Formats: sequence, C-alpha cells, structure tokens
Amino acid sequence: MKLKVLFGIFLIISLTACSSTKQPDIAEEVIFYGEGEHWNVKYIYNPELYDEKKVNWVEIELKNLELSQEDLHNIDINFEGRDGLITGNVGDMVTKIKGNVISFLVGIVNNETYQEDEYKIKIKFKDKQEVIRLQLFL
Repeated sequence: MKLKVLFGIFLIISLTACSSTKQPDIAEEVIFYGEGEHWNVKYIYNPELYDEKKVNWVEIELKNLELSQEDLHNIDINFEGRDGLITGNVGDMVTKIKGNVISFLVGIVNNETYQEDEYKIKIKFKDKQEVIRLQLFL
C-alpha cells in the first residue's frame, strides 16, 4: 500500500514538473501603456522589428507643456523590463518628435515578450522625476 501511495505521489510530481506553463509569445504588434501625472508612455512591441534589428519604439508624451528639439537633451530615461534595464538621454537616441510626442528606439529589455509583461520607465525632465508602469493596452 505504501509503495502505491509513493508511486502515485511520484507520478503526480513528475507530471506537474513536465507540464508546460510557458506563456505564449506575442505574435503581432501590441502596445504597453502607462499614464503618469506629467507623461503618457507607450512601448510599441513589434516582433518583426525585434527579430530584424533587436529594437522597438517608445513614445513619451508630455502633458500641458510644449516641447522643443532642445528639450530632448534634458530628458533622461530608465526603461526596465524583466530581463534588463536601459538608461540614457533621449537627445542621444534615434528620435522622432511630433508636437509633444517623442518617439525613440530602445533595445529589448525582455528576452521574450508576453501579454502579462509589465515595464517600468523613469523619466527625468528639468528637475522633475516620474516613474510610470506600463501594461498591455487592450
């Protein structure tokens, strides 16, 4: 009887350990979004861009103030994911600016991207700092 119970426990543990709990990768472009007091932020995950160049776009939008090209050098970011952290000055990055929206390329901070992922960005601009959490935008 003890042998059957031990065998049953062993079988259950083995099956549980072997079953896959892996989350599915994201197969199409998605947006992770967060909103703070001064900034709205989008991380646009595009699997094709990632596979080709190992980068994706981040868009930050400043609320209630006009931005100039010179302001780019006054914005520092820390972009954090599960597997890494990217830091830098936006003025030193590949950027596009349209109104109050600045788009810039960042390297990938997660080796694989899932719908459940969360990101964190810290934006420092003119003596003010804000931390914003990004989640999948549906």
